[in-house]
Order: sequence, then C-alpha cells, then structure tokens
Amino acid sequence: MATKADFTEVEWQTLQWAVADTMAYLSMADPGFWDMFKEANAAAHYIAAAKQTSESALVRELSADIKTKRDKAVSSNPTDVAGAVIDRVDEAVKIVAGKAPEDLDAFKGFIIGVAKATAEAAEGTGPTEAAAIAKLEAALG
Repeated sequence: MATKADFTEVEWQTLQWAVADTMAYLSMADPGFWDMFKEANAAAHYIAAAKQTSESALVRELSADIKTKRDKAVSSNPTDVAGAVIDRVDEAVKIVAGKAPEDLDAFKGFIIGVAKATAEAAEGTGPTEAAAIAKLEAALG
C-alpha cells in the first residue's frame, strides 16, 4: 500500500486538491449560504472517518493531510468549475493508477464518498448535485 512518501510533492498536492476541489464543486452545484457550512461540516466528518477507518493506507494518510483550501486556479464560476474539477480528479486517478494501483478503488471511493457527503448535507442530494456526482463517477470510470 502506498503512502505520501511514494508521491512527489506536486503529485501529493494534486491528490489533496482533487478532494478539496470535489467538495467545492458539489457545494457550488446547489449553492446556499447556510448550506455551505453544513456541506463543509459533513465533508469534514466523512474525511475524519476515512482517516480512522479506511482499509487503504493512502486514503488514511491523505485524509489526515487534506488542506481545505482548494486550488485558486480553479474558477469560482460554477459553470467553469465542473470541467476543471473533472480534469483534476482525472489527473489524480492517473497518478494513483501509476504509483499505487492497489489503492485505486479506495481512492475513487473516497472521492465519491466526499462528493456524496457534501451533497447530502443540506436537505439531501438535489438534481444539480446528482448530476455533478454523475460527472465525477463517469470521470472515475
């Protein structure tokens, strides 16, 4: 099983951003001021649980090292953010597939889990959030 030591600093940052950008993407899919706090809290709880319970050392270590700041190069415009996040997640998947194929399914599950936890936090998953999750699932393969 892979750990942070198996990745370059740039690769590890890409994995971190894939998670943080996924949270932002789902939060922007159905925006609401108070919902944003609920979604961040739900995602944080999901990540904390993964840190303790994931069978993947990579997911546990990544969960412990998530930076909540997303990549500022990713647009704050909800229309533009989908493509950028999908590209980021695709890049992260390629990194994990190349360096830690045994952790790939766990990593993909972690990304989708973060997305679903974020989406479900405020009044359940709405149609725009469901569409965003479907795009992520398609990108993850």
